[in-house]
Amino acid sequence: MSATLALLLATQAMVPHSTDPTAPQQIDPAAPTSNAPPLTGEGERETVRDPATAFSSGRTEATPAEQSAAPRGFTRWQRDNLVGKALRGLKADGVTLALDVVDNVAGNPVGGVRQGARESHWVSGAADLDLEKLLGWSDTRVHVQGAWFTGDSLGRDVIGNSISFQQTWRPVSGPRLTQLNIEHDFGRLNLMVGRAAVNSYFNNSPLNCVFMTNTSCLTAYGGISDIGITAFPNSSWAAKTRYAVDQRRYVQIGVFEYNNALNATGKGGLDFSLGKGTGVLIAGEAGYQTTFAQERLPRRYKLGFYLNTDGGSSLYYDRNGGSSALTGLPRVALGGNRVGLYAMADQTIARAPGASKRNLALFARGYWNVGNVQQLDWFASAGFVKTGTFKGQDNDTIGFIVSNTHFSDQQIDYLRDLRAKAGGTGAPHHDEIVGEINYGWAALPGLRVLPNVQYVINPDPIYASKRTTNIPSAIVLGVRIDVKLAQLFGG
Repeated sequence: MSATLALLLATQAMVPHSTDPTAPQQIDPAAPTSNAPPLTGEGERETVRDPATAFSSGRTEATPAEQSAAPRGFTRWQRDNLVGKALRGLKADGVTLALDVVDNVAGNPVGGVRQGARESHWVSGAADLDLEKLLGWSDTRVHVQGAWFTGDSLGRDVIGNSISFQQTWRPVSGPRLTQLNIEHDFGRLNLMVGRAAVNSYFNNSPLNCVFMTNTSCLTAYGGISDIGITAFPNSSWAAKTRYAVDQRRYVQIGVFEYNNALNATGKGGLDFSLGKGTGVLIAGEAGYQTTFAQERLPRRYKLGFYLNTDGGSSLYYDRNGGSSALTGLPRVALGGNRVGLYAMADQTIARAPGASKRNLALFARGYWNVGNVQQLDWFASAGFVKTGTFKGQDNDTIGFIVSNTHFSDQQIDYLRDLRAKAGGTGAPHHDEIVGEINYGWAALPGLRVLPNVQYVINPDPIYASKRTTNIPSAIVLGVRIDVKLAQLFGG
C-alpha cells in the first residue's frame, strides 16, 4: 500500500503548482558563489529543517514560495508582529536567535512486554553570532546552544527494548550546554574549535530527522552504542576542519575528547575540564554533494569512520573470563580501539517541472563495527522521502524507512545467560527490524506535525533482562510536533 501511495504522490509532484504572486521572491542562496561550501560550524541540531531545503546549501528555512499553504493573513502577521521584527533586526546586525520545542508521544496498542504510552520532549535555545557584522572579523562565527530534555521512553519502560521510538528521549534528563564553539572560513578551509558533539557534523543528512525513530534522527544507529561518540545534546572539547576540494567534494576530520563522566546527571555540559578523559574520539569523512542550483536531481554521498582510543568494556566476559551475566562480576575493560565505518547516500530520482523543489528522494545508510566487539556488528537502513504532496503542500512530506540492527554474538550470549538465570531458555534474535511510515504536515512556517506508525520485529530485551521468552513484535503509533518559534514569528 505504501508503495502505491508513493507512486501516486510522485505523479502528483510532477504537476506544476502556482504560487502566490504577492509572496516575496527570494533568490536561492544555494547558487554556488565560491569553491567552498558555506560555513559548517553550526552543525545539525536535530530539528526538522524545512524539507524543501534538504538539497539547498546554506539555509534551513524554505522561502515563501516553497512553503505549504498557510492561512490567509498569516504572512502579514509574520511581517508585522513585534517579535518577528525584533528577530529580523538582530539577524541583520549579526545575531541569529532560535528557540525550538520538539515533542514526541508514542504508544503500543499491540506487542511489547505490555501496552502503554509515553511522552518525551526537549526545548533548545541557540544563538549564532556573525563576528564580521559584530566586530569586523570576516568569515567568523560563534555558535551557542543549550537544550533541556525530559520525559519517558516507550521502548525502555513498556516494550522493553533499547532502540527508542522517540528521538526526544535521553537516559539523562535535564539541561545541557550542547554547543559553544567558534569557526572561521579560510575560503576552501573551514576550522571549528570549542565544545561540540560528533554526530552534529559526521554521518548526518537533512533527511535523517524527517523521522521520529531513533534509528535515523540525528544519525544512523551504531556510532553511539558501539563507539561511544558524543551525541547531541552531550558535547566535549573538539576541533574540526573541513576542506572543500571543489564545489561538490569535501573532506573533513574532527578530534573530540572522550570523557563519558561529563554526560552524568548534574553535569549539565558545564564541566570545562580538559585532559581528564579516558580517550580520544576521531571522526573522518569524505563527501560528494550537490544542490538544486547545480543539477536537476541533486545527490549526497558520504563515507566515513569513527575511532575511539578508549577500548570500552567486554559485553560478555568478567575479569576472570567467565560470563558476567552469570557471575555478577563487572565486565572486563578492553584494550585496543573501538572503530566503526559508515556510508550513506541520498539521491533524488524525480522532481516537479521548473524551479519547484517538489521531489522524491531515496536514501540508504550503513554502519559496520571493525574494532573491539561491542553491542552491534552492523546496521543498515533504507527508505524514501517525498517532499511536496498534495496541491499547495510543497513543504509537506511522506517518509518511509526500514532498518536492521544486527547484534553481536557477545551481546546475544550475554542476554541468553540473563534469560537462563531468570529460568528461561533459548536466546534473543540477532536482528531487530524497525520500520516507520509518516506524514509530515507543515501546518505553518515553523510548525510541523508528524503522525507516524512504527513497527518493530524481534525487539531486543536489553531493558527486560528478567524476561524468560522473546518479546512480541510491536506496533507503535506516534506523533511528533516541532515548533521553531523564531521561524513561526517570522524571524
